[in-house]
Amino acid sequence: MATVHEFMINENELYAELQIKADLAENRRLQRYLAARVIQRWTRGYLIRKYILWLNKQATTIQCAYRVHVAKKAYRRALERAVKDKFRKYYDKHATKIQALWRGHYSRKNIFCYKSYRCWLSVVKEKGERRAAEAAEFGLRSRADDLRVLEAEAKEWIAFVVFKLHHLLRTVAREGIYSDHSSTELSEFETLLNSIRYTEYMKRLKQKYNQYVKEHKSAFSNKRLFPVIGDGKDYWYMSLADMYDMTSTPPKETNTRARTMHHGPMHQKPFMWKRLPSPKYVGSLAPFKTDIHTDRLTKQTPDPRFYLYVQYYKPRPDLFDYVDFHINALLKMKEMQYGGISRKCLTKHWK
Repeated sequence: MATVHEFMINENELYAELQIKADLAENRRLQRYLAARVIQRWTRGYLIRKYILWLNKQATTIQCAYRVHVAKKAYRRALERAVKDKFRKYYDKHATKIQALWRGHYSRKNIFCYKSYRCWLSVVKEKGERRAAEAAEFGLRSRADDLRVLEAEAKEWIAFVVFKLHHLLRTVAREGIYSDHSSTELSEFETLLNSIRYTEYMKRLKQKYNQYVKEHKSAFSNKRLFPVIGDGKDYWYMSLADMYDMTSTPPKETNTRARTMHHGPMHQKPFMWKRLPSPKYVGSLAPFKTDIHTDRLTKQTPDPRFYLYVQYYKPRPDLFDYVDFHINALLKMKEMQYGGISRKCLTKHWK
């Protein structure tokens, strides 16, 4: 009988064949794995490179947009700065012009104006020439006309003498140097001295002085008042007309204090510790009272032309010497008439 035993595979051969096939399969699997890894590596490298390129492109786009934004912002700032500088230069230019005009106006108005100074100098020169011509013409007049003019000028300057000699007015206890020794009444000259309101005059003079200093303070180099500024109309001294305004009788003020405070008439006047005598008996208290009655005690009516002279008076400096001479002559006549007045004392008070 035929046998197949010889055709059968041995166990070892079978295991060897299986091992060979397993090794072959493992080699093929390893090759496929290595091939797949190579493919993956190349694919991943490609994808990474592509992604990096995309990132670079997007980053470049973002940087470009950001740089455009920054550039536009810087451009706008530069444009705003340029516009502001342009407007600032424009306003500075016109402000400089305005300041120059204002400073020139302020300097001409309050400090010094050459044009006004030249005008004032020409006016002063013209007035000086006119005064010189008038003085020359005045010198050709007759002596009688000179005395008449000097007398009128002397009457106008009596105000100055009155305000210089106001402190020489007699009192109840002591007579003054211009008093009449034979009477307790005020003399004619003392009556004129008594007619002024010196306190009110000093108040008005102080107000005018303060106002003048306030207006012309910038024109002074120090605290002293230097020569007259301008044509002299606004100078701080009071004119003779202002002086004689003080000699007028002040208006009587109605005292309403008692009526306001609901008191009687006894409260209208301040309380006095000592009762004053009646004004009609004041003269009898003087130690030098006499009973001599002369014609000189009669009061003379004032000349109304005297106030017209003061009202329309215009100072004439060229006649100062003549006025001084005539006033001294008048005072000498008073001395000869009343006696007891020394010329030395008058000259001292005049100065």
